[in-house]
Amino acid sequence: MMARLCLVTACKAACLARKPVSQHAGAALMGLRQLCNQAADLSDGNRIVSQAVSPAVEATPQQSSEQLLRHQPAAGAAVGSVQREMLKRLDAQQHGQDEAQLKLLKQTGYWIKDQTLLLMHHSRGQHFEKALRQYYADMLAMCARSESCVNHIHLNAIMGGLAKAWAAAEVRRAIQNHQQAVDDLHRFTAKLLETLQSVCKALSTREASGLLLSLSKLSIDPGLMLPGLVDAIAQQLMANMYLANGQDLANVMAAHSMLQLTPCYEDLMRAVSTQLATADLSTVGPFYMAKLSYSLATTPSAAPSSKALDALCGRFGVLLRSHQHNELPSAQSIAITMWALSRLKYAPSDELAMSMVGRMAALCHTPKQQPLPQDISNVLLACAELSIPVKQTDIDSLVHLLLSKPLHQVGEQHYTNTAWSLAVLGCLHNQVLDKMVDQLSVPSPGQANTSMPSPLKDTGLGQLYQALDWLQPPSSAPALQHEAWSSLQGKLHRLGSRPAPTKRFLSGNGKLCSALKQLELTFTGRVSLQSYWVDAVLESQGNKAQPIILTLSNPNYIRNSLGRSTGRAVFRAHLLAKQGRLVDVPQEMASNAITVEQLADYLEPILTYGRGHWQAGRQDMLLLHWGFKQSMHISELLNTGKMA
Repeated sequence: MMARLCLVTACKAACLARKPVSQHAGAALMGLRQLCNQAADLSDGNRIVSQAVSPAVEATPQQSSEQLLRHQPAAGAAVGSVQREMLKRLDAQQHGQDEAQLKLLKQTGYWIKDQTLLLMHHSRGQHFEKALRQYYADMLAMCARSESCVNHIHLNAIMGGLAKAWAAAEVRRAIQNHQQAVDDLHRFTAKLLETLQSVCKALSTREASGLLLSLSKLSIDPGLMLPGLVDAIAQQLMANMYLANGQDLANVMAAHSMLQLTPCYEDLMRAVSTQLATADLSTVGPFYMAKLSYSLATTPSAAPSSKALDALCGRFGVLLRSHQHNELPSAQSIAITMWALSRLKYAPSDELAMSMVGRMAALCHTPKQQPLPQDISNVLLACAELSIPVKQTDIDSLVHLLLSKPLHQVGEQHYTNTAWSLAVLGCLHNQVLDKMVDQLSVPSPGQANTSMPSPLKDTGLGQLYQALDWLQPPSSAPALQHEAWSSLQGKLHRLGSRPAPTKRFLSGNGKLCSALKQLELTFTGRVSLQSYWVDAVLESQGNKAQPIILTLSNPNYIRNSLGRSTGRAVFRAHLLAKQGRLVDVPQEMASNAITVEQLADYLEPILTYGRGHWQAGRQDMLLLHWGFKQSMHISELLNTGKMA
């Protein structure tokens, strides 16, 4: 420890005195770098990537979120990468600089690197806060005493290293007095930026995006800093957006939560999205591609164009075909990207999607790179939402790995999401759902004194019941099939009763019911079927006739495939059609532009046709496509001026 302190003291003295570091001090710096590089190696548990998990049921009160603590480069390596980038950029400034000044700049860069690595080392133990205060004092002293050897590249390295050390310490719970540490952090950041205010004006695109990302990771409130500083940096970024590459764009998007407080936020997000369509993505790795896609999906103001998403998918396809191991996407990078695309309702090409799932399936057999349960759940959920074809062998690999783990390693939501997704994809089997229900029925380790499992949330139960509905055999199936299904139904019922749907009714339900009354039809309004609310059910006439189910719905299409419904919409129609004959009435038919009389006139031939043909015993599903035909009919009415 004494040797390390002596080395640090030598480094400080050399830099603060504005004198070139001696050969002896240079050797000391090298020894310290090697020591800190070894000490700063962090485990997988300290690699942080935030990712939301989208529940699969139609009516979701809230979306939950989780933090996945892996797949980001190890903190020591990450800090080293930041500092290597800093030194490269200092070399690039050699033109126009005298040799002594350049040497001083590089010495400052080496000193910052060593101090950051030493701080990273302390994030592992109990003295992180003391080391943090020393780091603040040293950096501010350096900036105050030697302004000529500190520039915008150094500023970015200081904040970037601090953000990574802070994140590592939070994961390891090395911060004891958290509020005091936050207050100290804010004071240091404000003082540093105030001292280097002139330096901020020279930030390049890379350094500006990196600084914004670091401030965002540290949860710095821009209002606590110099007025207008963050907005000025954002304005610089927009002015030089044409120079931004994929990593710069990913950094800006990841900082969106902080940037929301700036006046130019929406303009900046649109500029990023526009640049993405034409930016050079050839040097962007899978981690930053995943981060970029996630940020696009969780930032409404970005509104990425299809061209931008085409570019993103194109780069991901190149990475999947790479022969360099470090360019091949990890399971988490694939899961985040596919989840983001599903949230954006953008379907990648079937070839790319199947390659992504195939890569995930292959990683199931690679012990150190196996996907987490959340990765598997999110990939299958994306495939279901986007109606992506998946090879059965790939599904088998993913599901086998998921089912091989105990409940406390998987989590209830990932089981229920997976069951629902497999049902939507048409790949669910009784044995798989039975195994999942058995796993969910086992009490968690914290419930050792009880024989009852923890109750599932309504969201998860709704998913399982919809999966069970999909498995329900037809009446003509063998008795053994019905017995197996009934047994599974009993197991699921012991987990909890079927929850009531929570979907809000679309406006216009009253008008639809009024139109049915005008047609003198017997019906029941607002009925719960298969975990969905439907707007009306017409009573069947005759022993063999099935009821007619009417729903008001808005189009739910995949954005880059005209007329292609999402998997969620198709699955809903499929389950409802098992209960009767489905008539999907477009929401615009119940709008203010349509009178009750016009809606009744519109429905009469459809329902008459349906009732007549169904009672005659026809089993066709023509009415599943009435939504498209009705839209055509609406356009005709508008064109002929028959609407009110």
